[in-house]
Amino acid sequence: MQNSQQIDGLLAVNKPAGMVSKDVSRWLMRRIGKVKLGHVGTLDPAAAGVLPVLLGRATRLQDFLLEMPKSYEFDVAFGIETDTLDQDGQIVAESEWDHISAPALERAIKSFLGEIEQVPPIYSAVKYQGKPLYDYVRGKGKSGAAASVVPLAELKRRVTVTNFEMLRFKPGSGTFRITCSKGTYVRSLVRDLAYAVDSCATLTRLVRTQAAGIAIEDSLSPESIDADLTKFSDLVVPISKIKLNLSVWRCSTPTLGGRLKNGQKLVLDHNQFEESLDVNKDSARDAVLLVDEGGIAFGVGCVRRHESGSVELVMKRGL
Repeated sequence: MQNSQQIDGLLAVNKPAGMVSKDVSRWLMRRIGKVKLGHVGTLDPAAAGVLPVLLGRATRLQDFLLEMPKSYEFDVAFGIETDTLDQDGQIVAESEWDHISAPALERAIKSFLGEIEQVPPIYSAVKYQGKPLYDYVRGKGKSGAAASVVPLAELKRRVTVTNFEMLRFKPGSGTFRITCSKGTYVRSLVRDLAYAVDSCATLTRLVRTQAAGIAIEDSLSPESIDADLTKFSDLVVPISKIKLNLSVWRCSTPTLGGRLKNGQKLVLDHNQFEESLDVNKDSARDAVLLVDEGGIAFGVGCVRRHESGSVELVMKRGL
């Protein structure tokens, strides 16, 4: 299906393991034609699960969706560590694992809840001196530098883990579930969890179970998308229905929407503003999704509240 009609919204793809995230975009373009696409966070080739793909005007919401938490389920093998921190790499360390118990892991898990510091894997897209780390280890670029020249400890970042639980444990391995902020590397978490119980480990399976408010049960395999491309547009979540961490402000008249689209500032009294607001309790107070009287999202608005009770509203980004 080469679709000449503009499609704007979110397609929740259940990416299979072995497929690169960019391959999903290429795969889609071969079916629906040339359209602006963007991912809400990439997945490693070996990982599977929810890969939200934004189409058309919805790509302008990418940064808002990236800020939303993601959830993963993953398997760990204790006693070995690879250079990639997953099963695709070469073994670089081995250690005893038979002393590891479920209670010990449960205690260690608690230390990773909340805001933590994390050193990224050397095989990652994190930049150092303008190049992704994987370029160093593969010898790419002008310098052809080895991984040893990269000060990984200086690249540590702060991430947030809101939920971390062990689902199953048997000697030498375990299955875990996590909910975390953007920028969190599960491979690094596996490494650090193993160090906390005096061992080493590698990631053997990774499935993203939620991203951009989409659960894996609501995502679509490439095969199911291919099944009937004539109904492709029905599979796309329209912009106004995308689960954003934004409250929604609905224009009650075409005049209000027109003024906002033309860059004019609205000054409203508190009640007038609140009557048209669908509140998202997790959203910031200074930004809203703007929706016209027909239910079509057309922009992101900046909100400024005054002590007098009046509210200023202006569109800061069109869709």
